[in-house]
Amino acid sequence: MTTAAAAAPRPLAAEPTLPIPTARGLAFFALAAFGSLHWMVLTEPAEPERTLYALGAGAVAMAAMRLAARLSYALGQAAAAGVLVVVVALAMLGGGIADELLRPDHWGELTSGISRGLQALPGVRVPYRGLDEWTRTVIPLGGTVLVGVAGALAFWPRRRGRIGFPGLALTLLVALYAIPAIALDFENEFLRGAALALLVLAFLRLEKLRVGDASNAGLVAVGVAVLALIVAPALDSGQPWWDYERWADGAASARSTSFSWNHTYGPLDWPRDGRELLRVRAQKRPAYWKAENLDGFDGVHWKQIDASVDDPGRPENEQALVIGTQQIRVTIGNLSSNEFVTAGYADEVDSPTISEAPRGDGTWTAGRKLHRGDAYTASVYTPQTNEDERRAVGNESSRPDLARFRRLLLPAAGSQIGQTGAPMYVFDFPAFGDAFGELQARILGDTQPLSPRASARVLRQGPYHRTWALARRLMADSQTQEDYVQAVLTYLRDGFQYSETPPRSAYNLDGFLFVGKSGYCQQYSGAMALLLRMAGIPARVATGFTSGSLDAKTREYVVRDLDAHSWVEVWYRDIGWVTFDPTPAIAPARSQPNDGGPTRGGAGSLGPPSLGGDRPSDPGRRGLASQPGTPWTTYALSIVLGLGVLGTVAVLWRNRRRRAGTPPAAFMLDELERALRRSRRHPGAGITLRGLEERFARSPAAAGYVRAIRELRYGGRPAAPTSAQRRGLRAELARGGGVVQRLRAWWALPPRAL
Repeated sequence: MTTAAAAAPRPLAAEPTLPIPTARGLAFFALAAFGSLHWMVLTEPAEPERTLYALGAGAVAMAAMRLAARLSYALGQAAAAGVLVVVVALAMLGGGIADELLRPDHWGELTSGISRGLQALPGVRVPYRGLDEWTRTVIPLGGTVLVGVAGALAFWPRRRGRIGFPGLALTLLVALYAIPAIALDFENEFLRGAALALLVLAFLRLEKLRVGDASNAGLVAVGVAVLALIVAPALDSGQPWWDYERWADGAASARSTSFSWNHTYGPLDWPRDGRELLRVRAQKRPAYWKAENLDGFDGVHWKQIDASVDDPGRPENEQALVIGTQQIRVTIGNLSSNEFVTAGYADEVDSPTISEAPRGDGTWTAGRKLHRGDAYTASVYTPQTNEDERRAVGNESSRPDLARFRRLLLPAAGSQIGQTGAPMYVFDFPAFGDAFGELQARILGDTQPLSPRASARVLRQGPYHRTWALARRLMADSQTQEDYVQAVLTYLRDGFQYSETPPRSAYNLDGFLFVGKSGYCQQYSGAMALLLRMAGIPARVATGFTSGSLDAKTREYVVRDLDAHSWVEVWYRDIGWVTFDPTPAIAPARSQPNDGGPTRGGAGSLGPPSLGGDRPSDPGRRGLASQPGTPWTTYALSIVLGLGVLGTVAVLWRNRRRRAGTPPAAFMLDELERALRRSRRHPGAGITLRGLEERFARSPAAAGYVRAIRELRYGGRPAAPTSAQRRGLRAELARGGGVVQRLRAWWALPPRAL
């Protein structure tokens, strides 16, 4: 031939055992299947069927990249990039991503969900048994994407006929097995490791293995596997070379936030950096997400005490229960907590991996500390009422199970608030509106009560005498329990300010009410609960988080550390515990449903409540949660895709112009040279077109194809090969090679010249 030949002929023993694409493809699928089957047990129940989806993405990548290699280099690179995008999309579908999320208008939701799942992974225990859908999706998704991308890299078209980046592809394929092997305890680990070693060896050497060396290579491979089995026990020490579990726990805890919910009234030390702590999906409506009830007052602070079966729980009104009960699903983010965060009164908590223990007051403790990636569901009663409905039910009777919610522990006369060693009295206040009820007090630790007159005198002379006088003044102007609740809320709105660094005079509730008049949610909720109990109204302080910001895409409430809060719950006949929030609206915690608001219309919207309820002091902070807005990501990706299309058109146009300027004989000669090389039928160095024509003498059509090129090249005749001659040459290139050689011939000489 008149062009440079590819390589000199070699004897049969020096020929590759298999063509490079075939050998690499077989090794790729074996290694990908081995790794994927191990990867898909990272969740429980395992999902081995996703291995087929992963291999399907790898097969598409391999076939499409081989087709792209037939194009010119520039066009082939553009096509390969497009193939990679398609393969990643297929891998996402195989990994469990809903197909509608692949639409451009849903890319924001997709990236948000994947990011959320990835953020949870450092603290996740595997095999993952939790309920968080994005964590359960991201884990198998990682395996399918690894296989798809590895397939694209293994067969990526390169210059001078080279194929792929096998080193990078092998790294991804080994990770498919290495990650689950580190995270899980498999049986027969040595045998699995030996199998991995053989598969890696096949991936690296099978395409370079010559026919005469096949038997020797097999013996070497077996020897290496046996040696690995001998050496492995010595390397299997009791301590890990790298304790990934401790690292993962440390990485997760470094970003986790915990809270102490008991009241302090000093400068607020809760974290306030906007970190996402949890997400809640509510079946019916948003609520305050509760962690603890603070049922006891120790003379200075509200704090959690051991709950008892005396808690009334939920009302006996069946209609109210049906309307007010809903299911919520909570996913823990950067929160570290021993309590399940629920809402209202939780009568059931369900977590597949964490034991649950009820406290008896509608809150639940976890068998271990909750951390990133944990998820659970809860059945909660969160009544939604308005002022008219609360007035209609009237005052609650003097029920024994409500007595402890009308009880206060207060210092004796002559003592100072917070004085160490001061005598303390237990005060039981009569139910609001009970004409026959009388105040009772007894010394802490003594069972003998004082007379009602003596009890009132101790209270009037004690350090909370101003608070008691305020409670009596508000009671005098209130006919019903609801009247008194509204009177307290009104009092706390007049002349009070919000501050997270209150003055020292506000470090106790009496000083807050009459001197400092400045504080944060703990002061406001603590003071309101104190006044309510002095009036004989069952009340307690609740702590946790306000509802947060609604993510309109996922329909979840995103709760951040800024949403940590303290509020008041008041018991109403036939309704149950109703939420009230006396804190001013400028507090950093976010706006809430106005369950306890004074409006006569319904409650429950996410607008700023008329009583307060904590809307953001900085509205711009709402951007921390996913909200609908300008889809900049979609715009940017659309621009990138548009530029890619324009670039592809430009490359095609340039190739067309270049081909138009190339002499027909030179173009056809290059195509013939390439077809012989791709089909592995190159006759060797020094062959001429006439000699090649003689080689194809048994096929007149193939010989005619070569003769037409020779006459066009040297005779100047416009005798381009016909379609029949082209088919004849393709048949000659495929002769004697079976199905594989026929496919190779089609790839080498397609029906139409490219």
